[in-house]
Amino acid sequence: MTKLITFQYKVFLTVVECGSFTKAGEKLGLTQSGVSHNIAKLESELGVVLLRRNRNGLSLTDAGERVMPHIRQIVHHASLLEQEAALIQGMEVGSIKIGTFSSFSSKMLPQLIHRFTKGYPNIQVELYEGGYEEIEEWIASGTVDVGFLTRPSREFETVPLFQDELVVLMQEDHRLNKKKVIEVDSLQDESFIMPKAGCDLLIKKLLKERGVKPQVLFEIGDNNTLISMVQEGLGVTIIPTLILPPQMSHTKVIRLETSVYREINLAFKSFKVASPSTKRWIEVVKDHFQ
Repeated sequence: MTKLITFQYKVFLTVVECGSFTKAGEKLGLTQSGVSHNIAKLESELGVVLLRRNRNGLSLTDAGERVMPHIRQIVHHASLLEQEAALIQGMEVGSIKIGTFSSFSSKMLPQLIHRFTKGYPNIQVELYEGGYEEIEEWIASGTVDVGFLTRPSREFETVPLFQDELVVLMQEDHRLNKKKVIEVDSLQDESFIMPKAGCDLLIKKLLKERGVKPQVLFEIGDNNTLISMVQEGLGVTIIPTLILPPQMSHTKVIRLETSVYREINLAFKSFKVASPSTKRWIEVVKDHFQ
């Protein structure tokens, strides 16, 4: 397998991930025509059409759908080969693709990346931000090497990192603001703003177990929007501590009477077959949270 063909495979995967030739070109440092040229050469080499253009952008052909997992594997193994050769020469090079969710990205990831790049300056870090289900899908498909998740539903290897406590957030002059802890029962019939993007499942389970039915007025995916709505007195919410900004005005944070946590894990397919770069990342993360 020549390096040119491997690069064409990388171009193809980047186009699929970005959804356009222009965005893929920006990511790869190529012109749009350069991206088109590489895709055309790859299609000619394979003898099949991989991508179709339509009004909604780009989509995979049936042939593209069938060959994409194999192309992913080839690119992955080519990367392993390059990293192994670099290790033999005493160098630490490569790349690591990380799936993460927004609150972890803003609170925890900068320290981890700083620590990692300080130790391994020649390993490139790529971030993919999404919801829990999206991150699981990325790990399963090989789009990312590792992902930060709550308890995954798939059979991944995981490293437990820490527990993130759920708390009640309300406007500062809410009728319950004097309480030191909040009983879940006291939220019955309260105007409630439900967080989305994964932690809603844990919150709904908690409410159901206690037989509590607040008046859910909104379901909000964006953390900043959710907090702003609470500040305006539109309702109370239950959210993980990690979501809370360092400073908030016009709000009160109160712990639940019986503590509830979401467990944050680092998930990956298999440490045994992970690339050297991925293993280095896992080791740095484990060491950071010990």
